[in-house]
This record gives sequence, structure tokens and C-alpha cells, in this order.
Amino acid sequence: MKKLTLLLIALTTFNNVSYASFPVTETQQIEIVETTTLELPTYKRETSFCAILSISCALLSFGLVQNPLAATIVALLGVVFGVIGFNKELKGLAISGFVLSLIIFLVSSFITFVLLLFGEDPTKLGD
Repeated sequence: MKKLTLLLIALTTFNNVSYASFPVTETQQIEIVETTTLELPTYKRETSFCAILSISCALLSFGLVQNPLAATIVALLGVVFGVIGFNKELKGLAISGFVLSLIIFLVSSFITFVLLLFGEDPTKLGD
């Protein structure tokens, strides 16, 4: 029993003594670093915005098949954006948008012309 009591006292003393055995400083040291050069992010001037717009217009005009007049207008925008995007970064996307928009423009303008020739409303196909 004496050994157990001595062991508990030793563990308790060791626990209390070893808790703060390193020096504790009350003041904190704060280091302030100032930089004088500020780098602004650089953006490319040659963005592929027109190529993305070209393929988007092609897909949108493909979705507007029920309204050939609107499909013609949107496909024409896709052709214009495709031509502008030829010399940009995403050249393949611009070419595919241009070709799709050109095909949809030709087909939808022909349908619009035929509907106008026969006196139908080109904004409502299939109604």
C-alpha cells in the first residue's frame, strides 16, 4: 500500500511540475512586413470570348428550330463571332461554331424565305 501511495504521489507531483517546465513569456512579438511592390494580375488580351460565343450561338440557334426567323438571327450572330474568333486562342472552337452557325443560318434563312413567299408566319413553324 505504501508503494501504491508513493507511486500516486510521484505521478501527481510529476504531472504538476512538468506542466510548465518551459519558460512562458507574457509578451508576444509581432512582426509587421510591408511590401512596396504590388503586382497586378495580368490578363491575356487575346481571350477566346468570341469563339465561345460562336459555338453558343450555334447551339442556341439549333434549339430555335421552331422559330426560323429567330434561328436565322442567332445563327448570323454565330457566324460573325466565329469570323472574329478565327485569330484568337481557341481557333478550333471558333471554326466549329462558324461552320455550324453557317449551316443553320443557310437552312433557317431558306425556310424563312419560303414561309414568307407563301405568306406564312416565319416565327411559328409547325403550329
